[in-house]
Amino acid sequence: VNIVGYIKGTDPVLSKEYVLYSGHQDAHGIRNIINGDSIYYGADDNASVDVAMLAVARAFKKNPGKRSVLFVIQGAEERGLLGSRYYSSHPTVPLNSIVAVLNGDMIGRNNTDSAAVLGTQSPHKNSTDLTNMVMAANNEGPKFKLDTLYDKPTHIEGWYFRSDHLPYARLGIPALMFTSLLHDDYHTPMDNAQNINYPKLKKMTEWMYRTGWKVANAAKRPATDVGFKLER
Repeated sequence: VNIVGYIKGTDPVLSKEYVLYSGHQDAHGIRNIINGDSIYYGADDNASVDVAMLAVARAFKKNPGKRSVLFVIQGAEERGLLGSRYYSSHPTVPLNSIVAVLNGDMIGRNNTDSAAVLGTQSPHKNSTDLTNMVMAANNEGPKFKLDTLYDKPTHIEGWYFRSDHLPYARLGIPALMFTSLLHDDYHTPMDNAQNINYPKLKKMTEWMYRTGWKVANAAKRPATDVGFKLER
């Protein structure tokens, strides 16, 4: 299932537009036994983003922006982006009212001072305006050293095509993916709450919030770059 909520914006006109925060709640259930445990908890992939979205929702509830904010915890990402593919084709608000998608996938591990955002380099970049906002939010807040390799079309993981921002980007909606990148516990029982880097998760949450706040209060919605076309 998709879990959907929203917080209404304060501006009588701009509140009819939406910033969409996205994450996914499914993991892999019970699989192979590793170190005596067979439960694939999915603490980083992707409960880290789910708790970040709840924290961001709490902040927007306390102090709403001009635009409204949608929170979509997508289902079945691990089965082929099924939830985001469904929601992007059956949205609960007019599709053209979604001004940006801020998707997160694994934001709670690795070095506290480094992170990545996918969708800021061509051919994956579909909005220069949104790219400028996410970079400004990083400079103003967490000041991460940004990994740029995962956003390249030559990267072996092809991760841009494996998370829930993709169906929205294909529709021309400005979209980004926040991540703290892969680790050895990915898709294993060791992806558990004990191994989350909580200071890192807090900083990633702040980055996502600051970016959404900028989008929610910008005088103009971020434009989709003319001629945007993915490599596949």
